[in-house]
Amino acid sequence: MEEHPRIARQRQYIERRADELLERVPFMDDAELRWTIRVLRDCLPPAEQQEMLRDYSEHLELNQMRQVVGSFILPYTEYALEALEAKRFTPGMSLRDLTNEELQSMSATEKWGLLAQDPATLHPYQLRGELARLFLCRNFDLFHDPGLGEAAVEFSVYLDLLERLARASNTAIEGLKDEALATLRGLDHRDVTQVEGVLTTLREAIGRSVGLFPPFDDLFSERMERWPRSAPAELEDVVNPEIRAAVAGMNLKQLQTSLRVLLELMSLEEQRREIEPLKARYHALDEIPEEALAALLPHLSMRLGDRTICDFALRYRSGRLWARERIDPQVWKLLTFQDKFMLLEADNEAMDLLQVSRHLARLLLTERYELLFDPAYQVGLIYEPLYHRVLDHCMGDLTDSGRFKSLNRQVTRMMLELEAVLADGERPARFLEIREVIGTGFKSGPIPSEG
Repeated sequence: MEEHPRIARQRQYIERRADELLERVPFMDDAELRWTIRVLRDCLPPAEQQEMLRDYSEHLELNQMRQVVGSFILPYTEYALEALEAKRFTPGMSLRDLTNEELQSMSATEKWGLLAQDPATLHPYQLRGELARLFLCRNFDLFHDPGLGEAAVEFSVYLDLLERLARASNTAIEGLKDEALATLRGLDHRDVTQVEGVLTTLREAIGRSVGLFPPFDDLFSERMERWPRSAPAELEDVVNPEIRAAVAGMNLKQLQTSLRVLLELMSLEEQRREIEPLKARYHALDEIPEEALAALLPHLSMRLGDRTICDFALRYRSGRLWARERIDPQVWKLLTFQDKFMLLEADNEAMDLLQVSRHLARLLLTERYELLFDPAYQVGLIYEPLYHRVLDHCMGDLTDSGRFKSLNRQVTRMMLELEAVLADGERPARFLEIREVIGTGFKSGPIPSEG
């Protein structure tokens, strides 16, 4: 028996989607992450949902959610491919021949037509999903729309319905299915008035079965609001296992250095939130015991995501912004100079005084252009007294000066020109000019060239 032609296409689609999602996850915002989970979770049986997403909540912090979604893609893809493998030699003419992903991409009218031919073809959890989708068919167009399956997950009412229908007995679900099939029997699917009349009857029956009564329009709130609407009393503690393993192998000095690096990546507000509780227990960071540091660092790192100590310079080269979410480097390459500058200016506006000070101080004190991108060198600056004197100067003398923001804007444009316009060989000399501009702006005089 030969594999059905649709299988190869679907297999390629699933594999390609996994690659694209894994590439996109670090740049997804909250709504896109939640939508991705909703669409894929909707194709899983209840047991697999529970197993693969035990740590997931829509109320997780952004970087925690990225961690969970990134860890979910490959197990889900394996499941989807195995489900497809089980249907390799089916003719694809019946609902029982199709995977959940294939069902999701079909219109309600097509699925209920096939279900009428073989009413026993779907599992109870699949019937619950089809009833919930049928409820969302508010008009003729949605009943015929193959995109309804993916669109449905955007509405909390769909998720509410799935939850309520899950509490109904299988007997009750079978009764709703039979009622729907009887109501749809003989329907002219091209007659708008007839279809919408039947949909009204079915939606009322489905809603009534779970305690919902018309009018239903007020149930369709804003798209992609968090669900459930209230956060659980306790959220799972999501930590990157690779970071936890790396921290577990560090000695005390390495742990202390890692904490100082993380502090360099924080805004003033983040420092107040994360570090003030520590100050109440310890007089100095170096007094924090090894065990406490080992427990703290993975959580701090999770909060900060994939920020690096070189982002103050990489923002010009690849869009790794200093105070805002970084830009996909592939997108950054396609932007015009002016578009890049506008994004960098928005990043400047998002910076607090400490972030602006670090940005300028690191540019000022980095001795050579290539050292901007050397993590070891940038970590070393943390231990340089001059670096902290420059920061103190920025945080003190220049706090009330409009010249400080103007200087940051001027340096931003010069650094972007250096990365986006100049040839590689011209950059070291221009970088020295930028350092001189910063030094003059700090009223510390130009920096002499190195002999």
